[in-house]
Amino acid sequence: MPLAPDRRLQLRIAGALALVVGLNAVLIAAIAWSGATVLSASGRSAIEPGLPAAVGTVLACAVGLVAVQARYGSRRAVSGLDLEDVDGGGDGPRNVASRVRRLATQADVPVPSVAVADRPEPGCLTVGRQRSPTIVLTTGLLEELDDDELEAALAHEIAHVANRDLPVVTAVAATVAIGDRLLERERLLRRVLENTVLIALVTGIGVVVFAVPILVLGVVYLAVSAVARTVLGANAIVLGLFSRTREYAADRGASRLTGNPAALASALEALGEGARPRTDARVDASATLGIVPRSLALEATADDGTDESWVERFFPSVSFELIGEPNRFERAVIGIGTRIHARLLAPAAAGARRLLGWRPATHPPATARIERLRTLERRRRE
Repeated sequence: MPLAPDRRLQLRIAGALALVVGLNAVLIAAIAWSGATVLSASGRSAIEPGLPAAVGTVLACAVGLVAVQARYGSRRAVSGLDLEDVDGGGDGPRNVASRVRRLATQADVPVPSVAVADRPEPGCLTVGRQRSPTIVLTTGLLEELDDDELEAALAHEIAHVANRDLPVVTAVAATVAIGDRLLERERLLRRVLENTVLIALVTGIGVVVFAVPILVLGVVYLAVSAVARTVLGANAIVLGLFSRTREYAADRGASRLTGNPAALASALEALGEGARPRTDARVDASATLGIVPRSLALEATADDGTDESWVERFFPSVSFELIGEPNRFERAVIGIGTRIHARLLAPAAAGARRLLGWRPATHPPATARIERLRTLERRRRE
């Protein structure tokens, strides 16, 4: 049966697209304003167009940037993966190509090409343009799912094509990637700032020598951090507008195509295990585009400059235990220290962890998706 685009999803996609254009317009305007400020400070005359011309130029550039993001952004999500294209005449491992052709024909959508990534993490996502999409599967997914679950996962990706959400979610994934890069720059600047301050304190005279660099680094760090958190907040609004509806609509479409909601629920249970590893809190394009929010980026190396370890250095765990029986003065000091830690330091550390570790949700909770699918399965059997 042909799959018609979900009308409710289309409305939310339109709103998300407007927000993405607006976010890109703000970024372009900020860059243009910064350039004009630098030119003015250097004594050079900057071009001062009228307000209508400036607004029109910024919007045109923003629309063009979103178009470029929608066309090429999703490819960046898999640019670091070793992809093996399944030839048009072959079926590939576990006949994935023939499964995709049959499901696409059934849904009356363009037949996506298929590529397999040699990755142990089970995952799949759809990249490319609306008229020529590509479904990327990992070898981990092919090993993890049984036939019915694999069919359901492929049907989920076909439903995304039928719902025509690929261009917009690709542009959103590109803005998510921008936020991710900004967070990486923030962490790098923080490490440089910490090391510079440490050198200044150890050398003594370095406090005077490094005063200006420390001030400049601090200002740049605060600016990058503010922009990164602003982009994260904007991404949260955009993703919140349509990410849940997008995934729920694809789940419903997959259930219609396969007639087996339970298989997709089982696949989500299998794929959802460890989908949010605690060692890597980044939100990148592959996590945004995937059937579950699992990053398929190359493994992150151990980094003692993560947000959590940075918080722990400034808010270390405190123990007030003493060897032997404390006297009255020591008991008073322990009591005061315990209260200060409980009322000030511990809440501050918890707040810093939440702030620095917060990332926008790219998918609805797997439990909610599974429960909806099981409800569909119960209705199907009635």
